[in-house]
Amino acid sequence: MDPLDAHPDDLADVAKRRQSHGRWFRHLQPKPLKNVLSQVMQRKGYAQLQTAAACNDAWRVAVGERFAPLTEAGQVRRGTLEVIVANSLLMQELGFEKERLITALQQALPDAGIKTIRFKIGKVAGW
Repeated sequence: MDPLDAHPDDLADVAKRRQSHGRWFRHLQPKPLKNVLSQVMQRKGYAQLQTAAACNDAWRVAVGERFAPLTEAGQVRRGTLEVIVANSLLMQELGFEKERLITALQQALPDAGIKTIRFKIGKVAGW
């Protein structure tokens, strides 16, 4: 049977099926590039790496040259920035500066949603 000789009712039937089974036909259409790129970045974790790098840079600026080599910014979870410090003395000193540091980080990274800082004693990479 030649497709050009199709009956008009057959064409209407195909159109009706296309509407009722739209989900099967939609995946055949090209997806917008912005959606594809955002999915790839999310799957590969590039967005988290960029956020971590920006957070680490902002932390180094906020804490200053004196304490930057002795600290390392971690992840932001539920508005809490985890910071690894080299020793308990430094942890106590930064505890006194906590409000100033939070304000500086909130100004530098308004989208990060940092509300508080939690200090942990651990091994710092540069020390």
